[in-house]
Amino acid sequence: MSDVFISYARRDIDFVRHLFDQLTTRDRAPQADWQDLPPTSDWLAEIYRGVEATADTFLFIFSLASVTSEICTLEIEHAVEHNKRLVPMVW
Repeated sequence: MSDVFISYARRDIDFVRHLFDQLTTRDRAPQADWQDLPPTSDWLAEIYRGVEATADTFLFIFSLASVTSEICTLEIEHAVEHNKRLVPMVW
């Protein structure tokens, strides 16, 4: 099981990959949408399952791109519905 689900906008992927690697080297188990996502899957349903399967932490990468992303908004709403602890990180 992962420790934290990372929500981000695609434009921020380079930063998020670096953050993901840093969390991993610090004995964390992050989850991001590029992991184990079958190309033909209902990707939003898979994202929701990832949010539900994480521990309690939902890390939102707060950037100009993410605050205008409809998908990021849906992910946050889903995390709130499942009582996840929201942690914003400004980028």
